[in-house]
Amino acid sequence: MELLPEGEMPPAGSELVVLVPGTEVTAHRVKLAARRPAEIIRLAAFAVEDELSVPVESTHAAVSPGMTDTSVRQVYAVSNDQMERWLEQISSLGFEKARLVPDLSVLPIGAFVDVGDRLLFAGGEHLMAIDTAWPSDVIAALLKQAGIDQQAQRVDALLKLAEWAEQAGKLTDLRQGYFAHASEAALPLKQFRPLAIMTASAVAVWVAFLALSTHSMRNLTGILKAQAKADYAAAYPGSPVPSDPAAALRSAQGEGVVTGTPSFMDASAVLYGAVEATPGASLISVRYDRRTGELRATLTYPAFGTDLDVKKAVEAVGLSVDLGDTRLEDGRVVGDLIVGARS
Repeated sequence: MELLPEGEMPPAGSELVVLVPGTEVTAHRVKLAARRPAEIIRLAAFAVEDELSVPVESTHAAVSPGMTDTSVRQVYAVSNDQMERWLEQISSLGFEKARLVPDLSVLPIGAFVDVGDRLLFAGGEHLMAIDTAWPSDVIAALLKQAGIDQQAQRVDALLKLAEWAEQAGKLTDLRQGYFAHASEAALPLKQFRPLAIMTASAVAVWVAFLALSTHSMRNLTGILKAQAKADYAAAYPGSPVPSDPAAALRSAQGEGVVTGTPSFMDASAVLYGAVEATPGASLISVRYDRRTGELRATLTYPAFGTDLDVKKAVEAVGLSVDLGDTRLEDGRVVGDLIVGARS
């Protein structure tokens, strides 16, 4: 195995593998009774549709080689738009035949590693990737929910993932079905010498975020508050900006004020700030729908009615909130909410 330095072309005859981040690819274990490759891929997309809460038409599914005795297959899903972007990027570098392999797919069972911009975990039944841009308490909640109680091992992403890729023998290429190569055969790594492996960071696919501390989250919240003031000033030139411009804009929705879709970073920053400002509130789980721009969260509260405090804190920054059910679970007050469009 040879590592390909950034900017260097692979030797003639080499097979190029681009390891794409698990934060962009979801992993699922599904039971598929089909045998023909085309039918397996089609059924795989429908099998994960409910879990992803996105239309099957916008999702690309790839199935790992091999099958258990119970017909359970490992399926990886990614948006069609993301696949198009990756293919455009590798094509622009002259790597049209490169294989796109999810980093999660090469992890050995039990591995829990920190590769800088994300945490990767491979359990017996599931795979998980967590963006380290999440606040520390959100990451802790996600790990707890997954039953992970160990510390992640810090590793060099390129070297470690390449090592595991070679040991894996057969890799899962996302380029199946609509995005397939001329040949859809699984890649036996050890048949190729030399093998050029590069991470997607070398072609600007991985977007590296600095780990966001509480301080930086507060900065983001401050930026959004300033944006709310700017939005009000733009909507009502010459009028004094009220102390709560977001609330004023919400009350004027019928007058043509247009809402926008917040990014993941915007929505999570606002929610984190609201939870931090509400004594006794804590996050249990979060899920972001990139298509709709909605951040769905489940929280615990010290008492019924505290969810209104979190709602007010989020709305004060300029995003809308829909409160779901509030209930008792194991003696705790638990509630759901959705942080949605900019008010």
